[in-house]
Amino acid sequence: MEADHKEDIENRTLTGLGAVSEIQDFIDLHEKVEDDELQNAIDIALKCIVNPNISVASARKAMLQMQAYAFKFKMQGLVYMQIHKGAAATKENIKKNAYFYASEQCHEMAQTLKYLSRENSSF
Repeated sequence: MEADHKEDIENRTLTGLGAVSEIQDFIDLHEKVEDDELQNAIDIALKCIVNPNISVASARKAMLQMQAYAFKFKMQGLVYMQIHKGAAATKENIKKNAYFYASEQCHEMAQTLKYLSRENSSF
């Protein structure tokens, strides 16, 4: 029994360390990109991860916000690709890649929220 308890504590500790590492990744991203709206989009996604049982009204609001962020980030990515060009590993290149990836993920999140809000009266 003690071995099972010890293994459970070790597993929970590793899970906690993994969560801290993921949070640190978001902090690092925020420091590199320095964009509060990107942080807001991440916050919406994290809220959905923590509490996926949101009302349809909240899902629709989040869907609209995420789709708007997808558009905004795509346009910002284009600006960093065409106007503020940067070599690999420069701040400009990091921002371009972050914006394009965020645009894609925000769009996917919006589509998921759209599907869920249509299929369920509450989830």
